[in-house]
Amino acid sequence: RELIRHPLSTFIVECTGDSMMGAFIPPKARLLVDRSLTPVNGNIVVAVLNGEFTVKFIRKNDHACWLVPANSKYPEIRIRADMDMQVWGVVTHIISDTQDLRQCMR
Repeated sequence: RELIRHPLSTFIVECTGDSMMGAFIPPKARLLVDRSLTPVNGNIVVAVLNGEFTVKFIRKNDHACWLVPANSKYPEIRIRADMDMQVWGVVTHIISDTQDLRQCMR
């Protein structure tokens, strides 16, 4: 109850991959995602890009939008008109095992 402000629009996802390790989101972390929030610059979002789910920072200005990883091994993704991208929600909390978080600090 303390973590979920909008129960009817909040869901939990489990992460795979390491593209958000720099944001303390290791593989197997669970994310609370609120669909009722409008994403703003710097939010971590769950998005669907060309049919694939991804978790990234969102960066946008008046001319463009990017999905930005928190791991230098991966490139930023500039969203183009020919891409199908939808934001499914804003990550509000990260739930992870302490051992998994140690991976992020290496």
